Parts: sequence; structure tokens; C-alpha cells
Amino acid sequence: MAKESAAGGVQSVERSALLLDVLARAGGRAALADIAAVAGLPMTTIHRLLRTLVELGFVRQTPTRHYALGPGLIPLGDLASQMLGAWAHPYLAQLARDVGETANLAMFERDGVVYLAQVPSPHAMRMFTEVGRRVDAHCTGMGKAMLAELDDAEVLAVSRRAGLTPRTDRTLTTEPALLSALAQIRAQGTR
Repeated sequence: MAKESAAGGVQSVERSALLLDVLARAGGRAALADIAAVAGLPMTTIHRLLRTLVELGFVRQTPTRHYALGPGLIPLGDLASQMLGAWAHPYLAQLARDVGETANLAMFERDGVVYLAQVPSPHAMRMFTEVGRRVDAHCTGMGKAMLAELDDAEVLAVSRRAGLTPRTDRTLTTEPALLSALAQIRAQGTR
């Protein structure tokens, strides 16, 4: 019988989800010792759970004995994205009609922005972003809008973890420039 966690969930499921999250936050691949350092679980528990996740195809072991996210996650992610996109489509379509521009649904994840759904504008010249694509938050309008919801200390923590890599000649690549732009976004958003 599965052991219940303090929150009333199933402990092994919670721990397995934790390990998948640790791998995702590590860029999709990590050594067992690195996983253990972040997860804070006994090495034997981690090894047993990872072995099960490997058998299910949700994790794979590389030739260098690292663990990596496995191909079994792809259909799950694709289906979840499709379901969310289908749910959001009528709202995005209305928004695109109302403003005459492309409407996107995105979320802030692992210090970046992931596009989940999109309804393009009727214009010949329009913004196109591939659904499922992950981009740096500091160099997109969507990302800056999300960063503007954070306080400056949180923004600085994100920028130091993710970096301020230039993507175009107009990318904000210094913390003062980013904080200044976010202050302007916050001010415009309150009107």
C-alpha cells in the first residue's frame, strides 16, 4: 500500500514529481549526486524512484550515467498543451478580434516564458511565436509584462539566474536598464 504524505497525497508520487521537477530545473539532465543535493531525499529513495521512472520512459539514463527527462513525457506535454490551447482559444480569439493583434497565452516558467497558445491577428504583418517555445523573459514584451508583476528583488534574482543575453540589438542587457523598463511598464499598467 502506498504511503500517504503529510498533505494527504501519495508520498511516492509527490517524490517522483519532485525528481522530474529537479531534472527540468537542471536543464533536463543531471547527475544522481546533483539530484540528491537539490531533492533532499535519501540516495536510495532517489535511485529507486528514478529506476521506476526509467522503466516508465519518463526518465532515461545517459551513457555518462546522468539522468535525463525521457521521451515518455513528450506525449503527456503535447496533450496538456493541446487541451490548454483548446480551452484558451475562444478567449484568445475574442481578444485578437477586440485589439486587432495577435493574442498569446504564455506562462512564466524556470525564469523564462513558455508560449502555450496563440491566435494570430488578421494582418499580413503579424507576430508569430511557436507554441511550446521557451524564450528569455527579459527580451520579449510578454516576458517583460510578467517580470513587471514581480518586485525588483525578484527580478534581479531571475536576471542573475537566467542572465541577460542579447537576442537583438535592442535587448536590455543590464539590470538598471531592465528595472527602468519594468518601472515604466508598471506605471503604464496603472492608468
